[in-house]
Amino acid sequence: MGTVSATYLQSYYNTCVDKGCPSAPLLEQIGHGLEPFENPAARFDNETVLAMLHLAERLTGDTRMGLYAGMGFRPATFLDTSLVSCATLRDALNFNGKYQRLTQELGKTHLDVSAGEARIIWRPFTEDAEYMRPITEAVFAGYAAFGRWLTWLHNQEMVAMRFRHKETQHAEYTSDLFGCSTEYKAPVDMMIFDVSLIDMPLPQSNPTLIDILSKRLDQQLAELDAPATTRAQTYQCIQSMLDVGAPNTARVAAALSVSERTLRRRLADEGMSFRSILENVRRDLCEVFIREHRKSIAEIAQALGYSEQSAFTRAFKKWYGKPPSKYIRGF
Repeated sequence: MGTVSATYLQSYYNTCVDKGCPSAPLLEQIGHGLEPFENPAARFDNETVLAMLHLAERLTGDTRMGLYAGMGFRPATFLDTSLVSCATLRDALNFNGKYQRLTQELGKTHLDVSAGEARIIWRPFTEDAEYMRPITEAVFAGYAAFGRWLTWLHNQEMVAMRFRHKETQHAEYTSDLFGCSTEYKAPVDMMIFDVSLIDMPLPQSNPTLIDILSKRLDQQLAELDAPATTRAQTYQCIQSMLDVGAPNTARVAAALSVSERTLRRRLADEGMSFRSILENVRRDLCEVFIREHRKSIAEIAQALGYSEQSAFTRAFKKWYGKPPSKYIRGF
């Protein structure tokens, strides 16, 4: 049985609650207490997200939970800014396919371009099409949302949709969402879209940023198949907490369900300290923000959890040998 990330599961949970499902039974289904998403490094069994979605559909009587969730997906939801920075839609789809295990191991997608058609094919890791339906619908609704968002073609219609599951009570809603004919009980789950879009340049292409992020995602893939280290878990926790200020050992220890003393000891056993990991996270994110060209120096300082810009400037000079104003001027 594969796993999904805390971020992936939380995106579905948030959708279900937003659509009127009471949170208590969903949290009970998920387990891990009242704050199951506190640790961003946590992984959950595939069955957890599937059971939660089916429970939400039963409790609300609305079978569109997967579609709702997929429609809310954006390129930055699971893979940071990577997809936005790809050169073409083909690159973005292949990039997502390479790293999608980081968010979910429920199935695998691949892009097929042949015979004048562009197809995204979804192959879930279970043959039960009816049980997988909410996830399958979310996957394709997400790709439609991704594609429209990336290309800025917000009304782009698909050519055809094919689903292995049987026709649903929301079939008309599905056809309207994708803007095309929909086939059910098909041999394979597939989205067919306009092949002329596949190599269209994306407006926010950033090859340098893609290179930086690819190396980090490659490392995360390697860590996914290895025993989880305290360093990696601490890094993820700090990264997720920076938007509300610099996290301390107490907050991170609580997220990891250990004492501060245990956290410090485990990091020391791995030859690391909390302070050094905090600095590594800040420097890594700082490099991404600089390459994105979207934030001012003050906004970068705030995003890295600095309460004062002067403290950020001192750290920046330590990292790059010059103040941020002079360094950024070179890009």
